[in-house]
Amino acid sequence: MHNKRIYLWLALIWTCIVTILSLATMGDVGSSIPIENKDKYVHFTFYFIFVVVWFLFANRTKIRKKIKWVVLFSAVGYGILMEICQGIFTSNRAPDIMDVLANSLGAITGLLFISLILKKYKTTP
Repeated sequence: MHNKRIYLWLALIWTCIVTILSLATMGDVGSSIPIENKDKYVHFTFYFIFVVVWFLFANRTKIRKKIKWVVLFSAVGYGILMEICQGIFTSNRAPDIMDVLANSLGAITGLLFISLILKKYKTTP
């Protein structure tokens, strides 16, 4: 029970971080890094971690067989919601379908990663 609470707090904190950074004005942050489409790597990483931490929490529930799909579709849906919110609630950010793609690929990769790790060690978090 104690670990489940820790995983819940990690997931909630990470979700808050993703939300704040998705809607915040970023200005010139990272502009000196000469990597093309670097924001897509950030989106990918955000949703990779999002799926991992929520899976670690949710995998301890009674619906474990279906939970990976619930977590994956929730992450993809949340990524889409954040893009819509950027268009509605911010004046300096706009929804981007390529961000949705990066979010979704990060979520899928995160699910594959955590599934493989758990399968390899044949354990539950």
